[in-house]
Amino acid sequence: MSVPSTQLETVGAAPAALYQYNDLRIIHLELTHRCNAACPMCARNIHGGAVNPDMPLAELSLADIRQILLPDFIARLKRIYACGNYGDPIVARDCLEVFRYLREHGPGLHLDLHTNGSARRPDWWRQLAAIMQQGPHYLRFGIDGLADTNHLYRRGTDWKTIMRAAEAFIAAGGRAEWDFLVFKHNEHQVEEARRLAREMGFAEFFVRKTGRFLTSGEFETSDRFEVLDKAGQFEYWLEQPADPGYRNPEYSNLEELKTQFGSHQNYLDRVPIDCKVAGSKGKIYLSAQGLVLPCCWLGAVFSEASTPERQQFAQLIESHGGRNVLDARRHGLAAVIESALFQQAIPGSWDQDSIAAGKLAICARTCGRDYDPLEHQRD
Repeated sequence: MSVPSTQLETVGAAPAALYQYNDLRIIHLELTHRCNAACPMCARNIHGGAVNPDMPLAELSLADIRQILLPDFIARLKRIYACGNYGDPIVARDCLEVFRYLREHGPGLHLDLHTNGSARRPDWWRQLAAIMQQGPHYLRFGIDGLADTNHLYRRGTDWKTIMRAAEAFIAAGGRAEWDFLVFKHNEHQVEEARRLAREMGFAEFFVRKTGRFLTSGEFETSDRFEVLDKAGQFEYWLEQPADPGYRNPEYSNLEELKTQFGSHQNYLDRVPIDCKVAGSKGKIYLSAQGLVLPCCWLGAVFSEASTPERQQFAQLIESHGGRNVLDARRHGLAAVIESALFQQAIPGSWDQDSIAAGKLAICARTCGRDYDPLEHQRD
């Protein structure tokens, strides 16, 4: 049962810096932390090997979704997209039923899903297409190469299963899109994959230029990233593309940032924050743990190993009632979003003079005005 919003610390007369519950129009939905793949640069595992021991294998059921996302609320939304911070939505037990529920109450809702595509039988994909195509939608497959290379990043996936899934979904009337993440081992296949996508009936083909070769905590990039097995033993390297046109263009700004700020810490202290969520006018992230946060980057605080950045945000949460305040199953969306943590504490941190003074380092790193690899990853 939801706890009345009066039991949470709520905002006073001060103007809200983010948005109110009635402004919500977009939900980033993470159905599960489970995944059939082990992508080396994904935080749910250790360099493509063992599952991250700090990540709870949580999942939202259909009952959870019914409790959190009520029919009248769904009806006024513009978009819900299921894109895993850690898991793949198709692995969730109730994925099909959840999408059926969302489409039932949101016939005009833009309903989107991101997946590696390497699970479920063709009939399941045909059912999903039948549900999604009743309104605006897309299903985006992350396919990083062809039969001989895709598995080098999408470890644990099966090419034939992916192709059968895409064929079934497209043949049943679904709009499919292809995301191709470029590395040295697959850059020679981009145009061949683009042709295959066109032949299969994919509506879009996107080249992705990863920003994850950045060395943590510095203005440096690495040319390669080690891939480990489940025992922690080295297997092979992921390498940056040889063609600079396939590298993230933000990497070219790093020397200028180093000259301007001197160090990454100085950058975090001084850079203005342009919050991507605040600019979206009504978007939230609903985690597989049922927790509501402004964005998926802040959502990492409860799912990854503790770092100074996450410790800082965790302390801010604790000072405003703890993670319980963010639990949508317990309180409901409105109470979480209209709490002081959401409306004052998080956005209020952005104007602090430094990280030491309370400026959130996660926000400065992700939404700092002068460095944004995410914005520049698409062709």
